[in-house]
Amino acid sequence: MQISSQISAYRKFEYGLKSPATKRQYPKRLEHFLDFLDLSTKESSIEDKVNTLYIMIQDNGREWFEDKLMQFFQLQNERVQNGEMSINTITNYYKPIKLFCLMNGIIANWDLISKGIVKGNQVSEDRPPTMQEIQQLVKYPDIRVEMIVSVMISSGIRSGSWDYLKWKDLTPIDKNGVIVAAKLRAFNTKTKKYYNTFITAEAYNLVKNYMDFRQSHGEKINGEAWLVRDLWRIKSQRFGNYLGLAQAPKRLTSHGIRMLISNAWKVQGIRNNLENGQTRFEFKTMHGFRKFFETECQKKMKSLTLFLLMDHDTGIVKHYNRPREDELLDDYLNAVHLLTVNEENRLTKQVQELKKKDEYQKYLIDKKIDEKDKEIAEMKEKLNKYEEYDKIMNNLLIKFEKWEREQKKQKV
Repeated sequence: MQISSQISAYRKFEYGLKSPATKRQYPKRLEHFLDFLDLSTKESSIEDKVNTLYIMIQDNGREWFEDKLMQFFQLQNERVQNGEMSINTITNYYKPIKLFCLMNGIIANWDLISKGIVKGNQVSEDRPPTMQEIQQLVKYPDIRVEMIVSVMISSGIRSGSWDYLKWKDLTPIDKNGVIVAAKLRAFNTKTKKYYNTFITAEAYNLVKNYMDFRQSHGEKINGEAWLVRDLWRIKSQRFGNYLGLAQAPKRLTSHGIRMLISNAWKVQGIRNNLENGQTRFEFKTMHGFRKFFETECQKKMKSLTLFLLMDHDTGIVKHYNRPREDELLDDYLNAVHLLTVNEENRLTKQVQELKKKDEYQKYLIDKKIDEKDKEIAEMKEKLNKYEEYDKIMNNLLIKFEKWEREQKKQKV
């Protein structure tokens, strides 16, 4: 049987993949099911295998397909029981198969299929990286790593946002001639909408330095420049002349950034290969930064502010409680020192806080002195009044005594 549609089954499946992450991950995960059905040959591509699967379903019918699905997921259940993979990984195979069926009009009893799949804890047990681990990571000898990490831990953005971030999406925030933070216009790949969050002054300065570095090598930097780009060679090793590749930037995708950070974790000796029996690292390559942001901000920030800056769904609350941007910034600044990587920048923050405390203490002391001065002035004023009163009374007494003496003389 041949596929009647001009568009192949694989192309329809591919059409349903929207985000860069699903375009990268879903075909590979679907291929696990295709290999289980033994549809692979040395020459066959994934497109050939998907189209072959579609034809087999048409030829053998729905019951055959559902039987194969149950056999496949029963095998995955056994792998989980044997400790070969995580329980939550099964859904990674379930979703692309279901999408393939949806895009090709294939009907299956998904309630029946999902009923036998072992369910796990939906809350991941991985932890965020510590500040000490992050400080070690940013020592990686690539100028982009420190900048990427600093932006992520101080904004809580998702890794997919990097596919959309441009230089124009950053706006520094100046207070009294000092940059205290920067507003970041981030993109949520799930809702397909932009939202605003903040990054620290440290992160903004790292981005600015990176953009200046690129410009110094000939790249034209404007608002449309990608926030992260590929590497370039300065000179040709063969001819010794400048290649000019810095002038032709290519965006580093979220997948490329993930690979860069993953290598940095390993090279810096922070996260090595998984040992036998392990299926997950202690913290995730990229999402761990988002967890770090949420964990640290909970210590100093209001819950609503945190949810808005992370673009979480706040439900009906967002219709009634809409903090102004300056209110969000003030709350964010309370947590800045927890999101700052460089100890020198942290020290600067501490010095500023101590200076503010000293100024406040001086203000209180000056205020008390002023109050005391006023009290003393009032007391002096009262004393002066008392002295005048005494003088008046003394004069009256003198006049009275004189009057008494004159009266006595008259009687004599």
